[in-house]
Amino acid sequence: MFGRFIKNYGKGKLTDAVGGLRDAIVGFDPEGATEAEIATMEENFDKVNREFSKAKQDWLREKKEADTIEDLYQQRLAAAEHIQQQLDAQPDNADQLNAALSQLVETLESMASEVQREKEEAEDAKEVMDDLEATVKLYAENLRTARSQLKAAARTMEKAKRDEERAAVKAERAARLAGLKQNSSILGSALESMNKQAAEAQARADAAKHKAELLGPTKVEDNAIVKQALASVSGVSPTPSSISERLAALKKQS
Repeated sequence: MFGRFIKNYGKGKLTDAVGGLRDAIVGFDPEGATEAEIATMEENFDKVNREFSKAKQDWLREKKEADTIEDLYQQRLAAAEHIQQQLDAQPDNADQLNAALSQLVETLESMASEVQREKEEAEDAKEVMDDLEATVKLYAENLRTARSQLKAAARTMEKAKRDEERAAVKAERAARLAGLKQNSSILGSALESMNKQAAEAQARADAAKHKAELLGPTKVEDNAIVKQALASVSGVSPTPSSISERLAALKKQS
């Protein structure tokens, strides 16, 4: 089972390879491919024409055999009818005439199937010949128009290639223009990227600072209320810090 699969798979690959090679040759040398195609068609035409000639000879032979045995059958049938007429006219010679008539009738009866067989063989041979003749005519018609059709196809192929090349050039030009427009927006993209990275860096710095504040050591004396309370219980006046406190302290001293 797998062996048959591999065999058929190989056939398919070979067919693909042959088709690809043919396409490559046509694309590379359309004129040479045209002549090769016409030569192949001529070879096929010659082959079919030879088969037609042989089929025609077979039909002529079968027809001749059928015509010959049909003619003989008709002659013997006519002879039997003639003897039948003699029986009516010569009753005194009935024994001999009956014997001859009986022999002819038996022969005609045995010939009937052979006549039919020869006719059928001739008809079959003619059918084969007619089919091949139609094929030969078709090949001949194709050969008459092949060169002009292939040349027209070659022109169409060349035009399609030129159109493809022009389209490729236009597409490349459009791509270059699109590239220039894209380049004009590079600064904006770069600036946006820089601002984004700066914002991300600032956010990381703020987070680190906040973390340090939360986790770093703190003094209870840093609290103003606590600091004032400590000064009161110690009998030491707190050092004025604000302008109003410093002015108040000067008034007390005067």
